[in-house]
Amino acid sequence: MSKESIEKIVFPEIHAVTYKPKSECEFFSVIEKEGSYYAKCKFLDSMITKSKISKCEKDYKTCPYRKLGLKTLENQ
Repeated sequence: MSKESIEKIVFPEIHAVTYKPKSECEFFSVIEKEGSYYAKCKFLDSMITKSKISKCEKDYKTCPYRKLGLKTLENQ
């Protein structure tokens, strides 16, 4: 579980899920708050909407943001 906080404005109706999402993506993190779970893309520094969380869980290998993030890490 990430120790990150929800710093930006988030809307539980759009971002919160009742289950703890899981992804093998290096840039995916989960934040728990008041019994709800929020997913965050660390590369974009942005919360992931609940309608997109399943894509991060299943299709992370083809995610264009992940590809850019990995390329950025390689060039450092």
